[in-house]
Amino acid sequence: MTKNQHQALKIVVTCSGGLEQFLSQEVEKLTGKVPEILVGAVTFSGQPVDIYALCLWSRIASRVLVSIVEFSFSSEGQFYDRLRQVPWHEHFSNDNTLAIAISKAATVNLNTRFFTYRAKDALVDHFQHLFAARPSIDTRKPDVRIHIHCQQDRAEVAFDVVGDPLHQRGYRVAQGEAPMKETLAAAMLMSAGWCQGLEPNTGSVSTPQAPPLIDPMCGSGTLLIEAAMMAAKMAPGLIRKSFGFQHLAWHDESLWRQQVQEAIEQDCSEASSRSIKGFDADAQASSAAQKNIEAAGLSDHIHVERSELANLGARLKGKIEAGVVVCNPPYGERLDENQPVLYLYRGLGWKLQQVVPGWTLALITNQVEFADALQLDDPQTQKVFNGPIRCFLRAGTIVPRGSETARISLQLQSFDREQSPAPDFSNRIVKNTKQLLKWAEREAIDAFRLYDADMPEYNVAVNWYNGRLLVSEYLAPSSIPAEKTALRLQAALDSLALVFGIPVARMYVKSRQRQKGNQQYSKLSNSKHYFLVNEAGARVLVNLEDYLDTGLFLDHRPVRVRLQSLAKNKRVLNLFCYTGVASLQAGLGGAKRTLSVDLSANYLDWARRNFYLNGLSEANHELVRQDCMAWLKASHQQFDLIFVDPPTFSNSKRMRGHFDVQQSHEELLELAMKRLEPGGLLLFSTNFRKFKLAEGLMEKFSVNEITEQTTPPDFSRSKPHRCWEFRWLSAASGSN
Repeated sequence: MTKNQHQALKIVVTCSGGLEQFLSQEVEKLTGKVPEILVGAVTFSGQPVDIYALCLWSRIASRVLVSIVEFSFSSEGQFYDRLRQVPWHEHFSNDNTLAIAISKAATVNLNTRFFTYRAKDALVDHFQHLFAARPSIDTRKPDVRIHIHCQQDRAEVAFDVVGDPLHQRGYRVAQGEAPMKETLAAAMLMSAGWCQGLEPNTGSVSTPQAPPLIDPMCGSGTLLIEAAMMAAKMAPGLIRKSFGFQHLAWHDESLWRQQVQEAIEQDCSEASSRSIKGFDADAQASSAAQKNIEAAGLSDHIHVERSELANLGARLKGKIEAGVVVCNPPYGERLDENQPVLYLYRGLGWKLQQVVPGWTLALITNQVEFADALQLDDPQTQKVFNGPIRCFLRAGTIVPRGSETARISLQLQSFDREQSPAPDFSNRIVKNTKQLLKWAEREAIDAFRLYDADMPEYNVAVNWYNGRLLVSEYLAPSSIPAEKTALRLQAALDSLALVFGIPVARMYVKSRQRQKGNQQYSKLSNSKHYFLVNEAGARVLVNLEDYLDTGLFLDHRPVRVRLQSLAKNKRVLNLFCYTGVASLQAGLGGAKRTLSVDLSANYLDWARRNFYLNGLSEANHELVRQDCMAWLKASHQQFDLIFVDPPTFSNSKRMRGHFDVQQSHEELLELAMKRLEPGGLLLFSTNFRKFKLAEGLMEKFSVNEITEQTTPPDFSRSKPHRCWEFRWLSAASGSN
């Protein structure tokens, strides 16, 4: 068909799987035609002007195909003959370069590579017969792309009038680790209602002000750029250098230039406000975003900075009633209730609920359970594909949720002493709890000790963990019969249930016995039941069932809070990091970076979950699985703040020999001090009650014991740990 012919063209517009509805709506707005929806495509009858509109303005389409002929065939010979009879010379010149692609239905048994060769032969033989010359094949940058789709015994031949896929806008000059297609980004924005009414050709003289939009994990900036282009009514096709239709006979250059000029005139980027912001914890990602934004010509309209999710509130100054959040977080490889990535989504949802309640969120993930963790109101879900990965596009409203802190039930006020199986024990529990409640609320903590063997006959420790009680039974003297010990323990448990009014399912009992020789505490169960407690602004996962310890050493709370206060802009090292809570507090205190070392993969995964829940990224907070002594001997990194809290004893299979804090602490601390910058601070703590600090350390370093200052009120009676500050005696002493 030439440019002077005006019969309708059969136009097929393709898209990524799951975007058909978005594409259909867009095609109708751009062309006025109501397309038929297919799998991965829509089709309608139109004119060149419709093709130009799609190539310039479509944000969802991948390719635009114009069908020229359909035919049936029963053999490769018939396939060749039918193709050779197509009047190819009426569509393009033999001076043009070609590329041919063949696709087939899943049910068709056809060798696509062989039939591609036969199709090429048919085309070049057609020109050779008519003009004694043949067009060249160029599979990389051809002038004309021909697409042939085979279904059963029929073939449909079409020109791909786009050239390179439409999602390749031309601004992606730098890529992040897992970039998403521009077309999918546009669909996400549409699902969030972004810039509705700002489509081209709406006749609007002025542009409505776009609401604020943020991407808290912006990666290479695709969502930000697509949002800015939509807000500014920038035609995405204007960035491209060429299109496939420009080499076809029916192409009307004057009409095309007219369409381009109208698109240029609709561009209102000069009036666009800087209400689009992106953040990413990774320096490489934020740098890639800046480069792509510059390539798109949108540097004046998008603000990007390197910042963690934890800092989102500080970055968005002032309360804004309405806006849009878009996000493409990392995906998880498998569905697992305790997979660390799930906690990243929970942390994202919690942070957004605190900072931007009432805003609209659009998010994509590969597990619908991850999307559920956002707890959106009135959620809408669409199945889509991000490349080959099946994903879920979730959009909805961010709503604030209730407090995560379980208040201690004040049945304490009406407690009847006569009902208790252990009245004296109950009275002491009531007294201690009343004394600690105001302190706990002031310090923003909901995990603390209520009782620590205050009375010899009730030799237990009672800890409150955000609505749950952990009762740890100490080893009774051998002089007390086991039956009597069991009766006292049961009386204590019954009294606690009565005093706090909590069900037995929220009470946990563990027995602590003195370990002998090279014994170590082993795993108790495999419930994998974690829940949250709050500590000075941090959200920490604890487990009261699977281990003797819970994931949070309550007595070290003041040390961790101190690390938070000292960490701003510091490099922090956490040795024997356990579940990483000290690193977490340092990160929330503004540490430049943290590095946490532990030999346990389980504890490092636990630390990773803690980081994700609080919006901290491993881009800034590194986790290293290694024996701490071995790591110190091999490392040359330097730190401004170091925390060392070793176990009393360890003989892990993954380490050479064993670790004994009394025997090994001098070597440990000398190695650790080599990693400390002059002017830096090292905090050393141990729970070994018979511990004696080596005198040689006090001769080499400035040492100050701070046990009293780091003992919290709920442990003032037992004083379970000792703690020291270490500094270099002089700046010169810190050299390696």
